[in-house]
Amino acid sequence: TRVTDTESLRTSILNYKWENGRRYHAYNDGAYWGPNDERQQEAEDLMHEMYRIILDGNLYAAPLGENPQRVLDVGCGTGIWAIEFADEHPSADVLGVDLSPIQPGFVPPNCKFEVDDINQEWTFPDNSFDYVHIRAMTGCIPDWVELHKKAFKALKPGGWVEHVELWGITKSDDGSLKDNSPLKKWVEVFEKIGTLTGKGFFYGHKAADFQREAGFENLVERRLKMPLGPWPKDKRLKTWGAWNRQFLLQALEGFSIRGLTELLGWTYDDAQMFLVEMRNELLNPAVHSYGEVTIIYSQKPEATA
Repeated sequence: TRVTDTESLRTSILNYKWENGRRYHAYNDGAYWGPNDERQQEAEDLMHEMYRIILDGNLYAAPLGENPQRVLDVGCGTGIWAIEFADEHPSADVLGVDLSPIQPGFVPPNCKFEVDDINQEWTFPDNSFDYVHIRAMTGCIPDWVELHKKAFKALKPGGWVEHVELWGITKSDDGSLKDNSPLKKWVEVFEKIGTLTGKGFFYGHKAADFQREAGFENLVERRLKMPLGPWPKDKRLKTWGAWNRQFLLQALEGFSIRGLTELLGWTYDDAQMFLVEMRNELLNPAVHSYGEVTIIYSQKPEATA
């Protein structure tokens, strides 16, 4: 019966997998490399607050106007962005999609969540959304142009897509980040992991092209230096760096442990030792390292032939 089918589907989705003391999604097991347990959910919520600070307290940068009606949040995670958007826009219907049903049950009436894999075929009607929001999906997408083409198809003419991402490549302008730095090794490690999974991590330099190639126009791109730690003198950058470091310290094990052990074959102890070195580097005030955040939005043409 339909009820039984739904119940068995619910059971399979909630039958989470545990590895190395961390919990992972069950739906399309392995499609996402990070855990979905409370430790990682706390990290996601820290990241959300960090992005709000970068966006001057806002949830988005695109010029959506007063009343966006239908909004899609791709890879919604804990649901915090979708819930806050729904609260701030009571006339909008907000849909969040993720592999894990970890979102709270108590949400605004104009917000709902679905379990789905956004790398599979989208089932939304064409021309149905005013805004598609994509954030923090690095390492999750095999084909970024294809993802934006799906967004293009799902958006109404004149609708907006926005992609916000913290890319993991770290740099320093004063030579304080050494070539043998754990942060540099982390990038090398994740380049290998991205090659193995077919879902790369470091595309900040061409992220705008994903939207252009999908057919969007009126593109705006902001590229921001994102300090790893509160080392800058500039008060605003110091705040960003403090939040970024707190987020990374909370998220680091979850981001790394499955890839290091399962994909690269490291022992659990070796992986943990490497993460200790990473944390020490993040906490070292003499290392003036930074990553890059891109905020990119563009519009589906008003009239498509």
